[in-house]
Amino acid sequence: MEITTIYRERTRWYFAAMFLVLLASGGWASAQSITVAGAVTDDLGETLPGVNIVVKGTTTGVTTESNGKYSITVDAASTLVYSFLGFMPTEEVINNRTVINVVLTPDIQTLNEIVVVGYGTQKRETITGSIASVKSADFNAGQINDPITLISGKVAGLAVSNSSRSDPNATADFSLRGPATVEGNSRPLIVIDGIPGGDLQTIAPGDIASIDVLKDGSAAAIYGSRATAGVILITTKKGVAGKPKLNYTGYVTTDLVAKKYDMLNAAEYRALGEEYGFAVDDAGADTDWFDEVTRTPISHSHNLSLSGGNDKTTYYASLNYRDMQGIDLVADREFINGTFRLTTKALNDKLDFSLMLVNSFENKTYANYGAIAQSLNMNPTFPVRNPDGTFYQRPDIQFGLQWNPVASTRQNYNSSKEKKFLSTLNAAYHLTSDLTAAVSYSMIRNDALSGSYASREDFFQMRDGVGGLASRAQANMSSNVLETTLNYSRNIGNHNIDVVGGYSYQNIFNEGFSGGNNNFSTDAFRYYNLGAGTALNNLTPNFNRSGVFLSSYGDERSLVAYFGRVIYDFQEKYLASVSVRREGASVLGHDNKWGTFFGVSGGWVISKESFLEGSTLFTNLKLRAGYGVTGNQESLSPYQSLATISPFGGGLQNGYYNGNWIQPYGPSINANPDLKWETKKEFNAGIDFAFFESGWLSGSLDYYNRRIEDLVGNYTAQVPSEVNPTIFANAGEMVNEGFELALNAQVARNNNFHWNVILTGAYNRNEIKSVSSDQFFGTAHDITRVTEGNTIQRLAPGQPVAVFYGREFAGLTEDGQWLFRNKAGDAVPAADITIDDFTYLGNSIPKYSLGLTNTFNIGKFDASILLRGAFGFKAVNAKRMFHENLTYYARNNFFTSVTDDRVMDAPTFSSYYLENGAYMKVDNITVGYTLPMANSNYVQSIRFYVTGANLLTVTGFSGTDPELGVNYYAADPNAETSDGPGVESNYSYYPNTRSLTAGISLSF
Repeated sequence: MEITTIYRERTRWYFAAMFLVLLASGGWASAQSITVAGAVTDDLGETLPGVNIVVKGTTTGVTTESNGKYSITVDAASTLVYSFLGFMPTEEVINNRTVINVVLTPDIQTLNEIVVVGYGTQKRETITGSIASVKSADFNAGQINDPITLISGKVAGLAVSNSSRSDPNATADFSLRGPATVEGNSRPLIVIDGIPGGDLQTIAPGDIASIDVLKDGSAAAIYGSRATAGVILITTKKGVAGKPKLNYTGYVTTDLVAKKYDMLNAAEYRALGEEYGFAVDDAGADTDWFDEVTRTPISHSHNLSLSGGNDKTTYYASLNYRDMQGIDLVADREFINGTFRLTTKALNDKLDFSLMLVNSFENKTYANYGAIAQSLNMNPTFPVRNPDGTFYQRPDIQFGLQWNPVASTRQNYNSSKEKKFLSTLNAAYHLTSDLTAAVSYSMIRNDALSGSYASREDFFQMRDGVGGLASRAQANMSSNVLETTLNYSRNIGNHNIDVVGGYSYQNIFNEGFSGGNNNFSTDAFRYYNLGAGTALNNLTPNFNRSGVFLSSYGDERSLVAYFGRVIYDFQEKYLASVSVRREGASVLGHDNKWGTFFGVSGGWVISKESFLEGSTLFTNLKLRAGYGVTGNQESLSPYQSLATISPFGGGLQNGYYNGNWIQPYGPSINANPDLKWETKKEFNAGIDFAFFESGWLSGSLDYYNRRIEDLVGNYTAQVPSEVNPTIFANAGEMVNEGFELALNAQVARNNNFHWNVILTGAYNRNEIKSVSSDQFFGTAHDITRVTEGNTIQRLAPGQPVAVFYGREFAGLTEDGQWLFRNKAGDAVPAADITIDDFTYLGNSIPKYSLGLTNTFNIGKFDASILLRGAFGFKAVNAKRMFHENLTYYARNNFFTSVTDDRVMDAPTFSSYYLENGAYMKVDNITVGYTLPMANSNYVQSIRFYVTGANLLTVTGFSGTDPELGVNYYAADPNAETSDGPGVESNYSYYPNTRSLTAGISLSF
């Protein structure tokens, strides 16, 4: 209720602004000398709804209705321009005609497509870098929790992993052309309508018009020190001149578990214990614990938008509401979003002004991943509840290994409220017809208030005598961006030149506080009254102060940049582009705060040469190559180059002295004035092509080689010359090399049947060349702990990031004991294996990826099928180490496969648990039907559709889903367990699902 009230207060101005715009538009359809009517069809006679019809030289226009018809009142001497995505634009001089029917010709090559390239746009035909574009018409359908999944499988080289798609609060993992770092974030920079560092979760998926991906260094260099991992440009929808247009889209989604582990039931569990002589702790029930902690969720979404305008002013406004449930018992996400966008002209059309405002509010209740994993551990003979209705618990079992996961889900609360605001003001003044000066100011504000509470009745609270545990946290982030640009664009005969230069400043400030307390007398307050707990004020020595803390923080970072770019072509045949960015970052060391990044590329459109003139084989053939240097300082936090002090133990290791608790402080980071950004040097060569007279088969092929130098890491420091034993420094080098293929085929096109195929494929080879420098010596270090002290992956020279590392399996003895192979090649018992016998076992990040989209139009029906796959990697189902090991009978339940090999030794990672992770998914199937609305005066179109997502996975992997992440994220070195790519954790688990969606789209 609270978020609804806030939303109403914050969005009143949306409706007020919309009302004023509509009120001011009363004269849009002012009387002119002639009314022109007609219909627009394609070359096969099919009507085309939504065609833009604009009076040439103005923004006055209309769009065709669902039956392809239109009517517009204009001057009798005007010229109308007809344009529609995928078709060649055409012009018609009115010449006093009152009826004009137009036939649009397909433009399969889409060479005139306008692509967003960062600080400007460019025609597809003249692009010299590696850039992929996806329009909203080609987005994936169904429930979208994370906007990046709109283009999953659509862009060659963009890997998207959505393994927790049914968790409404989870985000997808994604990377472009392989890992970009080993210490921080390998995700591409997100730019939303020109705002760098934007949050995808701020934008409603229905408000996105297109997504452009800058893949190579020459294309991304204009963004400098944040472009090492690539750049993803999000362009949102805006108004179109014409009468007001109202659109509604809505859907309902349900999820079903895609793959459920085959666990022993109560009878099988008893029989197994009796067979092996184990003591059976039989409580007499038969409980499917996984079913008890999951549900069939229902989610729904509604998006309402209004757009229109005249030749001076256009507007777009939308409201979005989504309520998404998780497959577990409690996860939920309520999302409310409002967007308003206004563009206008003034001063005799010399001044262009635009305003964008986005406000979103979210209520989140988080899933209990540990409880879902625990459901696989529970003895199936235990009941969920006692006869009196209380939860059944077994505190007598050693280590508390049989805690009730249903009780934990109901007795632990974890939620947050988030507010996100994004605004942009743009003003551009046309000094001449060729020269434009522009300034923009953008602000991002994110506020999050979170809380968690563990009930007094929770198993661990009762076991430890804590009496309830509560915490509360507030986090605030503000980002301000100011940019000025000067653009010169001119055509001089056969020469076309576009020059842009500018200045950019961004400041990001984070602050927050948190606190925790325990020992509450009641659960009534949950986390709303931390003071009700007595532990915070209890000064008794040796009192259990678990979860008792107070902390706050604040940090700031700034970026300053000067940038420029020149794009040139001669006859749109010989192409060149040069960009440079000089940038300074506050997070870097004193001696390396500034860096220069650049990109240079060129292209040759061979198909425009005279020797190919009239060729029926090549409609388009372009060679291009580029080289770019970009940076990465996203791996660094503010002040990591400075000497800092911090509370010991993160503020939890208090000392008791003279009747008071004392917080000791000490050095936490050594100063490093030489700390600098990671640098990527990338070469890219590609070919764009379209075959045959109609260009029905088109695509591109790219080769890239990117070398990332000065990798940031936490290296051993010399003591006593340094105070702290480690130091953040630049050392090491990594390489990514690969190929990317994109194909578009218009297979069939006739009166009643259209069939289009899009194929994307990529290969990437990743290798860490070194982890040392002349100053700092690094060694291979182990990562990804499946249990305490049991690591399974490594960062090592000569190997890919997060390579699997461990013992080589040699067999099992007759009594189920491990045999491993030593470096001499002999099979020996586990006790005889040392670290010297360990070996590298395979890469965890896929080398190959594939996306195949088939789109069909059959009369009023439409359908699309997306197949998506990844190959060339290994995966580990860590659950097998415990649920297929008979020594764990008293600790957890088993998979039915436990008797296949009858392991009777301690859980130990080796190549035995390594599996082929390759998979192919039927990722999305959508079928729609558009009702004919020729006789309606109000409704332009009605479309019904159904979508199935993640319907089928073909794989040999034993886990629930082989889609297990595409990035490595450095973990806390003190954590008992940590996750890595290609690993399904035993302790943290959320099942992947199949989703079924039914939706409707209405246009008025």
